Amino acid sequence: MARIRSIEKWVYSQPIQNAPTIGEMMTAVNRAQNFKSQWQRIQNLQRAAQVLIFVQQNGIDTPEQFADKITELHQEQYALAGIVQKKERRITTLNKHLANVETRKQHMAVYKKYKALTPKKDAAMNSPNPFTKSKAKKEYEAAVQKQAAYREKHAAEIGQYEAAEKYLKDHLNGYGKIPEKEWRAEIAELLTGRTAQVEKYYALRDDVRSAETLLRGAEQHMRDITPERTAQKSRDIAL
Repeated sequence: MARIRSIEKWVYSQPIQNAPTIGEMMTAVNRAQNFKSQWQRIQNLQRAAQVLIFVQQNGIDTPEQFADKITELHQEQYALAGIVQKKERRITTLNKHLANVETRKQHMAVYKKYKALTPKKDAAMNSPNPFTKSKAKKEYEAAVQKQAAYREKHAAEIGQYEAAEKYLKDHLNGYGKIPEKEWRAEIAELLTGRTAQVEKYYALRDDVRSAETLLRGAEQHMRDITPERTAQKSRDIAL
């Protein structure tokens, strides 16, 4: 606080003749206003130049064609977005297919062992000899229990395998075997196309934004020059 008061005291102690004159202040104000006006004219010229380049590149002759071009760009952007989204949905589906392929592979050995434990009914179970029949029945029941115990121990792996197997059978679309190679090739192709189309989409989005900015600039430019034309017309009539 003491330092601020010291600065204020120094300021107020300066000779009054060091203050700017009214003339100097008016000159400074006029210079600032002229700069603002000049800057606005520069901006208008830049805007007009950008609009001119755009209309020449796109063969535009009328404001209606300008607006139609922007509509066309919007429609193209929308259509391209739809294509990209369709590819992305297909890629998601194929990735899900392949995830189930991997799950099936991962648990196949466990599942095969489980199936190998499936008990087989021996003809001896129907033997007229009570001893032979009883022995065969006990062996069969022991095999059933062994398989059940194995399944209980590996319930998660077997359950995942069976779910993956069912999923793949439901999505084979007529294939006799799992078309893993074809699915991977399709994903690679889709990713390549998607990358190119995404780049095109973003480039087109930038074009749309630029075109809309130019349209607003053109409208503003027309508003800016209309009063000038009106004033010039009045001066011409007066002459």
